[in-house]
Amino acid sequence: MSKINIGIIGVGIMGRGIVKNLQKNNISLSLYSRNINKIKDLETNNTKIYDSTEKIISDSSHIIFCLTEDKIVLEYYNKIKDNFKGYLLDFGTTSPELTQHINSDYRKRGNIFLDSPMTGSKLASETGNIIFMVGHENEDEINACRFIWNATGKKIIPCPGVGNGQKVKICLNMVQAEILQSYMEGMVLAEKLGVSENIFLDVIENSAARSGISDFKLKCIQEKNYSPNFSLKNMNKDLNHALDLILEMNISLPQAMSLKTIYSQGITSNLGEEDFSSLIKVNRSLNNL
Repeated sequence: MSKINIGIIGVGIMGRGIVKNLQKNNISLSLYSRNINKIKDLETNNTKIYDSTEKIISDSSHIIFCLTEDKIVLEYYNKIKDNFKGYLLDFGTTSPELTQHINSDYRKRGNIFLDSPMTGSKLASETGNIIFMVGHENEDEINACRFIWNATGKKIIPCPGVGNGQKVKICLNMVQAEILQSYMEGMVLAEKLGVSENIFLDVIENSAARSGISDFKLKCIQEKNYSPNFSLKNMNKDLNHALDLILEMNISLPQAMSLKTIYSQGITSNLGEEDFSSLIKVNRSLNNL
């Protein structure tokens, strides 16, 4: 269809901010969520909410998946693949295997699929400061969707070759998980040694150990605020993607492999819905703190 209308399937923590920034740019939207009552407040004259994907398909020139697990991405791909003829973008973090399957199948149907995973917190979503890593086949595909990323993010990083956006996002999240775990281990050791948390965090903030992760996540730990900017269950899912790739490539990444134990304990401790910084609770419990 010639009219520009963005369909968004999945409007959760990150999706809400994306919707609001598209609305600020006067872009017509069609939204679908399993529970439409949670997104009723987003409805406007230019934003329609539907309880099925059928209307999304007929309304939209572009569809964005803002979903989580592979099985959910595949479920909704199977619902739209036979009837939707526009651009399909995956904003979630999906396995390279499923990404390649969708890309191959969708392009055989004469359509264009782009993997476009994002990084940034709930706050980044709300303020339009997301970074997108975009797997694509040529520059024209980027240009056809650039207005979406410009409205919702601060930077587009092209990753030539569909699937490469997902691969670099998985590498990124593996690194972020490792960085935060190193800070939490430092906090535990400092506490065991009788060093106050405030002193330890002051040293981190004013030394070469400071990072974007420390600026954001250590403050949340200090305030015991574990509301999900990025949930533990989603970081665990992305870590599992990384571990699958490590085994597939037969490479040695001991620090990444060691994270699986503590993330599994976080999940079994029912921390999955909290921010992944809530793993400090597991680190402290393991050391009788």
